[in-house]
Amino acid sequence: MDDLADARVEAVLFDFSGTLFDDTGVLDPASLTAAAARHGVRLDPATAADVIRRTLRHVDSPEGFAAREGCDLSPQAHRTTWTTLIADAGPFEPPLVEAVYACLTDPHAWRPYPDTVPVLRALRDRGVRTGVLSNIGWDIRPAFARAGALDTLHTVVLSCEHGIAKPDPALFTLACERLGAPAGRVLYVGDDPVKDGAAVRAGLPVYLLPSERSADTARGLAAVLRLAR
Repeated sequence: MDDLADARVEAVLFDFSGTLFDDTGVLDPASLTAAAARHGVRLDPATAADVIRRTLRHVDSPEGFAAREGCDLSPQAHRTTWTTLIADAGPFEPPLVEAVYACLTDPHAWRPYPDTVPVLRALRDRGVRTGVLSNIGWDIRPAFARAGALDTLHTVVLSCEHGIAKPDPALFTLACERLGAPAGRVLYVGDDPVKDGAAVRAGLPVYLLPSERSADTARGLAAVLRLAR
């Protein structure tokens, strides 16, 4: 903590999924049932829950993780990779696959942690420049707009818009340039020791959050307020 304080943080970059917005409850039976109906598929809650379990088991398997490598480099790559994984999890028919994918990328399905918006607003009020840097295959700005926090961000850097992804130092360097601050004065906040921790290779100090998380529990972001001037 003391080393970070000595760095005189001028700006803060945040990861998105698992850091500012919860990634554990994006898929839920009620939302999937509604999405499926819009795609012409009738699901009862129990069936929807089974679809979700099978999908998550497959995409989070070692084979699923391997297949997802590079999927965040473009929206097309993300859609192709994820719809293929979802289809294979069943196997499921195309309309249901589209419904599951729609839920995953629906801004309404992504909930900010209780301390996300207050901390972003507090940083803004202090004059600290903030941004988001995320490995993601779709535009997350609507999720921030829905939460009333888009105006707190000075920049949003998405891997799918630049064709490079964490842990590539070039993406961190680009985000610092967007913030107009030297890397050594930009604190990076994330939850992945490998991809987010790689910010140190670009010269940024890093603050890593614990892996345990839930949508209704503060993420521990208030500590950032003690590190940023």
